Amino acid sequence: MGKGKGTQKVTIDLSFKTTEAITDWLIACGGSTKLKAPLFTVLAYNGNGTRLSGEAIRRLIDELCQRAGITKKMSPHRVRHSSITTVLDKNNGNYRATQRFSRHKKTDTVIKYDDNRQKLQKEMTDILADLI
Repeated sequence: MGKGKGTQKVTIDLSFKTTEAITDWLIACGGSTKLKAPLFTVLAYNGNGTRLSGEAIRRLIDELCQRAGITKKMSPHRVRHSSITTVLDKNNGNYRATQRFSRHKKTDTVIKYDDNRQKLQKEMTDILADLI
């Protein structure tokens, strides 16, 4: 279930690889399958089983990105931003599909994530120039 607006919940579809990774995680950590239990919990110290804080997730993302050789300072939101930009690239700029993926209320918000739209400026002006 993905969070909707307020207390509303909506069902979201996940790829097979994602569901397989979540299943593997639940098996590896002995995680609970209870509906109210947090999916990702602290395993490192006496806080075992408690929900990860936003700051803990940010530090984890930053550390994993550094290990992967990513030099840019990363955060959960930057990973989300990159994911939305990549989805736009891979689906040929289909804002409606990307809006559903990102669960933004407005397509205008999705457009803000389209980092690669600037690359199209010359291509679009060439099209217009050829019409003259």
